[in-house]
Amino acid sequence: MPSRPPAPPAEELVRLLLAQCEEFALFFTNREGHITDWYPGAEHVFGFTAEEMIGESARRLFNPIDLQLGADEHEFALARTAQRSEDDRWHLRKDGARFWGSGVLYALHDPAGEIVGFAKLVRNRTDLKTQTESLENRVQALETTLERTRVFLATLAHEMRNPLAPLANAVHLLRAGPLNEASTEALRIIDRQIALLSRLVEDLMDTARISAGKVELKLSVVDLREVFEAAAQIARPLAEARGLEFHQLPIAGAVPVCIDAQRMHQVFSNLLDNAIKYTPRGGRIVFNMTTEGGDAIVRVEDTGIGMSPEIQPRIFDVFTQEDAARQHARGGVGLGLALVHDLVALHSGTVQARSEGHGKGSVFTVRLPIYHAEQP
Repeated sequence: MPSRPPAPPAEELVRLLLAQCEEFALFFTNREGHITDWYPGAEHVFGFTAEEMIGESARRLFNPIDLQLGADEHEFALARTAQRSEDDRWHLRKDGARFWGSGVLYALHDPAGEIVGFAKLVRNRTDLKTQTESLENRVQALETTLERTRVFLATLAHEMRNPLAPLANAVHLLRAGPLNEASTEALRIIDRQIALLSRLVEDLMDTARISAGKVELKLSVVDLREVFEAAAQIARPLAEARGLEFHQLPIAGAVPVCIDAQRMHQVFSNLLDNAIKYTPRGGRIVFNMTTEGGDAIVRVEDTGIGMSPEIQPRIFDVFTQEDAARQHARGGVGLGLALVHDLVALHSGTVQARSEGHGKGSVFTVRLPIYHAEQP
């Protein structure tokens, strides 16, 4: 079996590395910051040859703005104090082109601990800087789009609200006259559609208000069981009318929370309405309240159509709806859960959604901090 050739000594490997590595610029300076050694990587990154740079001040590599701000002096002063100085900034090449360099300057000490020079290592990361700026531009564009969406929602809500009052008044006037069975049923349908439109308008307006930071909570310390009970009383007949089992399981002891009771009632009602809407006849809804640690926990569990794994991370985004949800229950545009998320967040709480997949039901969990009175 042929023997392996002996490995080159470490000094030779370092020499080969310095001669062949072009991605990292390495150079040394004396105590005053004048360049004493300039390696091929530095020539590749900065464009200057060793003959052009040895003896020159490292200031030559800084752009005019950083020089004016004293970045060169600060970098060396920091390295003298902290042994190293890291920086990410624009640098200048020989041809005048800029590149984004990520570098570190090391202070070098002799055995007595005295600084004898400095070593600078720089990597060209213009690619990373470009990607970062591209992402920042995309974020800015998304923020602009969100602002336009908020204005659109607010405008749409106001425009939709205007005809609702005359429609409701017209229904009232029609009921004042003689009615037969057909006209009574027609008015019932109109009433139901006006109620749906009113709910949609309120959700639109609330979404726009929250996006604009214009929602003011009327906070007070209440027993969360009262809000829980009120939401259950409204949801139970709706669920039973759809042929669903409705189970209400509150905790026995008081659960004090500091909330806007009306807004939290809106949260629970939205979650229960969703469960009722997306659970087929014969299914089951469990409305459960308990405590875990320092949190009050309210869960809405159903045996409904469930959610795919792909949609779950986005289920609380505005206008998010799966095709299965649209087909199962017509109406709604995907505002209810987004509104739930934002209202719970305003109460320093969280809401989570979980489902094992299509046809396997859903669980929505609201967590709110339990209120603890300050001790005297």
